Amino acid sequence: MYTESMRRGFSVIEMLVVMSILVVLSSFLILYNRTGELQIVLLREQAQLISTVIRAKSLALNTLIEDVPACGYGVHIEVSTAAATPSKYFVYRDKAINCRTSDRIYAAASDEIVAGTEVVLPKQVVFGDIGVRDIMFVPPEPEAYLDGSQALAEADIVMESVDGKTKATVTVNNAGQISQK
Repeated sequence: MYTESMRRGFSVIEMLVVMSILVVLSSFLILYNRTGELQIVLLREQAQLISTVIRAKSLALNTLIEDVPACGYGVHIEVSTAAATPSKYFVYRDKAINCRTSDRIYAAASDEIVAGTEVVLPKQVVFGDIGVRDIMFVPPEPEAYLDGSQALAEADIVMESVDGKTKATVTVNNAGQISQK
């Protein structure tokens, strides 16, 4: 004995089906948003690393106009193995007494960190495979040294999310060219 007044609303089953579909779609949206956010953080860190390497190269080009010229400028990467200590990188000034005998590798005792250049990676990003820890530019050209040597043709610096699902790579070659993958 259905009357027309009884068919005006939705049944409980119809409401539950619609609600379950909305919950499933919302969960996909939230998951996708988190992945996208992590990718943006990783790409921002990749761009900042490239900018830091370019800054070191630029400083090496301007070395000859300084009062006390440096042997060169470089970027040093410190990879942390402890979870509590984040990894970082910075621009340093090679202050060797004799530039010809400089090892072209960062040494805390003799080299100077350029003020305002230290970058600490956020907790969502870690260094993956690091092909080089020191990238040094020696004026006047500037010549590029990877870990103190020009024998290494190129090196990759991989930054990745903590879970390892998303990666960004910066490649530096011994001619000083910087590229991203």
